Amino acid sequence: MEAAVPPNPPEQTQPGFFESLMDTRFNSLITPKMIRFLYVVGIVAIALGTLVWVIGGFANSAGTGVLFLILAPIAGLVWLVVLRLYLELVVVAFKIRDSAEEIAGNTRSRVP
Repeated sequence: MEAAVPPNPPEQTQPGFFESLMDTRFNSLITPKMIRFLYVVGIVAIALGTLVWVIGGFANSAGTGVLFLILAPIAGLVWLVVLRLYLELVVVAFKIRDSAEEIAGNTRSRVP
């Protein structure tokens, strides 16, 4: 006797970025796909801002430059933490949405 192998359910494919961008019903969201890109852009912007701050300090005077050489990386690190916390908050909001959608789907399937 052979055991019947249950058929694999069709996998739901995630739409691409541009397909999600043109979704007028907002069933597919683009923000979760952009979070990594926004984080990298934020890191680059913070690094460039820190560098400009140090260069501007040395352009003003050597004492200000040394002070900014110490303070700019600390300020950049604080801004990086703030950026990371904000983006994590956005990701958590989308995960809550996904979980609520899953719970709603499970609830609908059990109601007679």
